[in-house]
Amino acid sequence: MPAPHSARPVNGVGWAGGKGRKAREYAYAWPGGSRARPSSGNACINTQMRLPLVSIPARTGVWPLGSTPAAGTAPPLLRFANALTIPSDGEYGLAIVGQGEGRRRLIQALLSKHRFYPQSPAPGIFPYTYHWTQQTKLPGSTDREAPPAIRHLTFSKPSHNGEFTDYTARYGALQEEDKDTLLEFFQESLFPAPTDQAIDAVASILGIQHLLSLPLVALSSGQTRRARIAAGLLARPRLLILEDPFAGLDVQSRRQIAGMLGAVNSGSQTLGTEGDAMRLVLSLRGTGAVGMPGYVTHVARVMAGQVEMLEKKEYVDRLQAESETQHVVPDGPAVNRERAAGLADPLVDAQNVFIAYGDKRVLDDVSWQIRPGDRWHLQGSNGSGKTTLLSLILGHHPRSFSLPAERLTLFSRPRRSLATPTLRRLIGHASPEIFAAFPRGMGLGAGEVVGTGYEGVFARRKMTPAQRERIMSLLRPFKDLLVVRAFTATTTAAAAADDLKRIYDTDFSHFPPSQQALLLFLRAIVARPSLLILDEASQGMDEESWARCRALLEREWQEMARTGQEQAVVVVSHWEEEVPWAAGQGQVLRLHDGRVVQAS
Repeated sequence: MPAPHSARPVNGVGWAGGKGRKAREYAYAWPGGSRARPSSGNACINTQMRLPLVSIPARTGVWPLGSTPAAGTAPPLLRFANALTIPSDGEYGLAIVGQGEGRRRLIQALLSKHRFYPQSPAPGIFPYTYHWTQQTKLPGSTDREAPPAIRHLTFSKPSHNGEFTDYTARYGALQEEDKDTLLEFFQESLFPAPTDQAIDAVASILGIQHLLSLPLVALSSGQTRRARIAAGLLARPRLLILEDPFAGLDVQSRRQIAGMLGAVNSGSQTLGTEGDAMRLVLSLRGTGAVGMPGYVTHVARVMAGQVEMLEKKEYVDRLQAESETQHVVPDGPAVNRERAAGLADPLVDAQNVFIAYGDKRVLDDVSWQIRPGDRWHLQGSNGSGKTTLLSLILGHHPRSFSLPAERLTLFSRPRRSLATPTLRRLIGHASPEIFAAFPRGMGLGAGEVVGTGYEGVFARRKMTPAQRERIMSLLRPFKDLLVVRAFTATTTAAAAADDLKRIYDTDFSHFPPSQQALLLFLRAIVARPSLLILDEASQGMDEESWARCRALLEREWQEMARTGQEQAVVVVSHWEEEVPWAAGQGQVLRLHDGRVVQAS
């Protein structure tokens, strides 16, 4: 019998980037590798429908597994100020907000990766799961063969084997192991395998029916996010935790996804198969105030190691009261419009560019010039052509080599005469694709990862003392954020806070995804490249980390201006507040169906 205060370990739902199906099966396999699942329509499931999924009493602490809470020991990872209860039915929607590390710890606790103390009597913290494991096992089965009731859907899943994955493969010939389609992925990598009816229903709800026949690597970032949500729904957990599900989606897509999630959460939207209703929990960055779906009724706020449960109205009222006491961040340096439109040779000069795949026009007569010192916000809905346009500039797209000089020049040269290593040194780049592709299995330290930005490579390189000092200077403003996972529990806070070298040397894979995203942002800016492309670079970071990144960018631009360097910056984001300059200080290029509809 499992311990009353904990549930059997459960699986996360990621997006395995490893090559071949083996890696994907590992990421989605049920415990024990069994395809068997108890019938969700049987009587014992119905008897437990009223049991709460989660019931955590007030003043409960969260501790690392294996630790023994006792008087005089270190404080818990988290403490619940009041009770947290997630009912299994009824009108209820929960959002987890607050500090990124605190949200991560709360989710890990819900996934049984930490222990709760004091212990609760049976049925414990997870009444539904406890009842499931005791009453719904198949004849002759073990606890490990029962499906997990709770799953975590994360959108920042690196490759499973820790190796580099070629994120540019979507633009060229695919290797055999990369040709698996989205439909094949759903059919062969989810356990138990979903029915065709379920796949069709979920694909229809998410608007991805037309993507089922495409290779996974050919999906855009927005399409991949929808596909990941579909995988989470098809896994059919009783409780699905979605990590920042709206990042990378345009405004219309956010509304559609929010409405769909609300319908699934309430049980009014069926998923093409009989079974229990699915409760959805959202983990939202920072305050979560921007884009919080209307169906959310309760908020779990994690601040300073404490979890506080609030009704949504109470939370919104508190945010408004707190905002009155906060100071306004001053605007950054204004862009010199004369300089931006000046006589300097453009770094990028695209004229009447046309790209089509069969009958589909991806870029249609697109013209764009980027000059030194420019600040561009590249906008457009998912699928509007932004990624393809950037792939030409970055040199990833095969057509960037074949376009004549009168159509495209990069740094005053046609792409075919500009060596790829040279282009990588000239352009700093941060994106979700870089995050997913960057290797985790090479033993690179945090500082070495940042240092790969000097050459735009994905492997260890030698660095000069000056380059090492430059990396240290970039890590310094973030040392209190990076120290959370870079040190063991026995390291004193005072020693950890001042030991930048230990952060520098800590294996990249030992940092949580939010801090990996931060390190890859620093990688993009370390060499002070002539052109900086930040494509949804804040994805995965919490608000505090991104606010510091913005402040760092402003300091960088001011220092470069004093030495006469004018860095051009292109930002891709569906959130205006994430653009690292004030409204009116930059220019906008907006695409719609591959055409430029605004350039100002």
